[in-house]
Amino acid sequence: MIPRGMSIQEAYRLYRNGCLLVNRKYQRKLVWTEKEKVDLIDTILKGFPIPLILLAERPQSHGSGKYEILDGVQRLNAIFSFIENFFPVFGKYFDIDEFSRAKQAAQDGIFEAIDDVSSKLSTKECANILDYQLAVTTFTAFDEKQITEIFGRINSTGRQLSNQERRQAGVVSTFADFVRKLSAEVRGDASKDILLLSEMPEISIDSNRSRQSYGLTADDIFWVRQGILWRSELKAGEDEEIFADLIVSILLEQPFARSKEKLNELYTLDSELSRKVESALISYPPEKLNDEIKQVFSVLKNIIEEYDPDPNALRNIVAPNSTNPVKSSFYSIFMTFYYLLVKEQKSPIETKKIVEALKGHQKEMTLNAHYTKTENRNKDIDKTTGLIQKYFAHKEPSVLKHGPGLAIDFENSLRRSRIETPRYEFKQGLLELVDGSTVSYELLDRIVNTICGIANLGPDSEGFIYIGVADKKADAERVKVIYSTDYLEISDHYVVGIEREAKKLNLTVERYLGIIVDHIRKSKLSDPLRTQILTQIDIVNYKYYIVVRIKVPPQSRISDVNDDYYVREGNDTKKIYGKKLLSVNELFTPISH
Repeated sequence: MIPRGMSIQEAYRLYRNGCLLVNRKYQRKLVWTEKEKVDLIDTILKGFPIPLILLAERPQSHGSGKYEILDGVQRLNAIFSFIENFFPVFGKYFDIDEFSRAKQAAQDGIFEAIDDVSSKLSTKECANILDYQLAVTTFTAFDEKQITEIFGRINSTGRQLSNQERRQAGVVSTFADFVRKLSAEVRGDASKDILLLSEMPEISIDSNRSRQSYGLTADDIFWVRQGILWRSELKAGEDEEIFADLIVSILLEQPFARSKEKLNELYTLDSELSRKVESALISYPPEKLNDEIKQVFSVLKNIIEEYDPDPNALRNIVAPNSTNPVKSSFYSIFMTFYYLLVKEQKSPIETKKIVEALKGHQKEMTLNAHYTKTENRNKDIDKTTGLIQKYFAHKEPSVLKHGPGLAIDFENSLRRSRIETPRYEFKQGLLELVDGSTVSYELLDRIVNTICGIANLGPDSEGFIYIGVADKKADAERVKVIYSTDYLEISDHYVVGIEREAKKLNLTVERYLGIIVDHIRKSKLSDPLRTQILTQIDIVNYKYYIVVRIKVPPQSRISDVNDDYYVREGNDTKKIYGKKLLSVNELFTPISH
């Protein structure tokens, strides 16, 4: 492993050819401010050295010529985003006319170039940037354990990492992976584990005060929006600390005696606490706990936002006139909701009274800056339960697995579809966007074909179809005109709901859902996919809108519709033949040795 020089021009070629990868199992999101990026580019312009970049080639996993970035994600993103005109350095932008590869990317619509000639760097300055030699070390790694160990050694003492980031660095465990993935789903930056470096901005977090063009804004994420965490705390990963705390409390069936030392112990793999939690999580199992926590979170979030949609609603409820985070109050409220919804199998029946009962809640909680005691947390949960349990009751179907309980998954689908497009499909409804009121059975046929196409993405593929969401603003505006209803814009999609169509057809939501179920049941979609789909259709209640969700589970063999085979290419569903059909079938064929 000897460092070599790699020009920025060569590095950009790897970047745009999809050869630079980020593994989210151990890498953090993009976190640099614009000032930090400007300082780096200024260093390069002056010809000063910058720290070494470490790349791992994993030919068995990704193919030869593709590299996971172990050290240098922030630096490489800063360099490439400067080349692509996302920010200036002292008022000057990179001139893409001096770099044909970047110019081609702009012409392909990948980024928007700056036209003002007066605000561009000189030809010489652009050439100096492109010729600048990055110090790069590349090594071949044949397993992930080796990579995570190296990453952990690099970062375990890093000054810029927060407590939680240091805990996670280089740790491979079911618990650490579970906390990471669950936290990402609730933040809204959930994704596949391996991303292109070019995809990282989509799952990174901006603030209203900066101009990073990232996919998420801290002020809109639940933790900050509700006043549970400050922006800086979210950036430092304290949402993951909260989830680690909640998860351990649930698994060990008693409130966790949380402290910095105890949290560290959870990530120390040879500790007694770590082994105990790891065993409990595997036995639970993780998939079940993941669903339960997300569903409880969805219900709680929905109740708060329905009562008060403005920022800091929860903090204003539980701690009026305060500007401090309300972590203690949130812990007790969440654990009470978990007990009532999951253990007691109850549903909220008077949501407004639940919220009003929690007014001034924070001042009743036991506050400790550095540690908490199990007995004190038990008392806090008992107090909270006493305040709100009378407003819950048994109800069918349970709110957990129906309607409000699916809100977090729905938001994630809207965001993830920008990167993982083939796995998601959105339809504004079952009626054409004209003034008539006839169900389009041709559209229902296309939905069946799309189910087949998503299933044929591969044996590990899972996908979703949502009805009641437009993917074009023009369609959402047309819905608005025809039905005199409004829509919600979320992550380049437009939630229009299906109630308007049900009303126009003089149907209940249940009977509207029945049209879809009946059409799939009578279709020629192959089994076992067809049978499985019929149990995977549900509705999502999202901020006064009702959306139909069809979940497409992974399949062990290729699927068809009346002997026709389909695949997804981007957001299109296409029929396949010949060699293409054979190559898709091979995805489901075990390799014999």
